[in-house]
Amino acid sequence: MKICLQWVYEQGVGCIVKSYNKNRMKENLDIFDWRLNSEDLKKISEIPQEKLRHGANDFIHDKGPYKSLKELWDGEI
Repeated sequence: MKICLQWVYEQGVGCIVKSYNKNRMKENLDIFDWRLNSEDLKKISEIPQEKLRHGANDFIHDKGPYKSLKELWDGEI
């Protein structure tokens, strides 16, 4: 987890981490005094990645709270 948090931090991206364990919370904050080396960054960049996109149809279902696109989206951005 520590390496994942460090990578996210070095990318300049925000990350929300949830833990109620005091030791884990301290570990999560221990990313500011070191950096990933170029070899680690290269290995991480070789991991296949996919961006997850949800379409509106993923939220529409006849048994769910939104039964149509009109119910889901009011047209405002």
